Amino acid sequence: MSRGNKPANLDYVINLRKLKEFRRRAGLSLKAVQEATGILPSNLSEFERGRIMLQFHKIKHLIELYGLDVFEVLDILRLRLLDPKLLRDFRRACRQVGTTPAQALRDFLVVFVREARNAS
Repeated sequence: MSRGNKPANLDYVINLRKLKEFRRRAGLSLKAVQEATGILPSNLSEFERGRIMLQFHKIKHLIELYGLDVFEVLDILRLRLLDPKLLRDFRRACRQVGTTPAQALRDFLVVFVREARNAS
């Protein structure tokens, strides 16, 4: 989408405020994001304000750069699958055992599938 086209209800689909929070949490300035992804600071700023849309591959670069886990991605897409308290407790437990939420989820799935196969 070109810079002049304002996407309809972009903030309804993507929680842009949350995405900006994740950028700041990662300690990244607009300029640092440009250096890592090639996205111009003005374009990222306009995107964070819901004034323009970025191409999917650029949004994917942001997600990777900000180090978002699957649950954070679902959160910015406004798709809450878990109770927020349960999710906080899950993240805390992951930190306590020194793993990421993504790795813990993969480990759980491996064990779950193995147990299901053994039960049948």
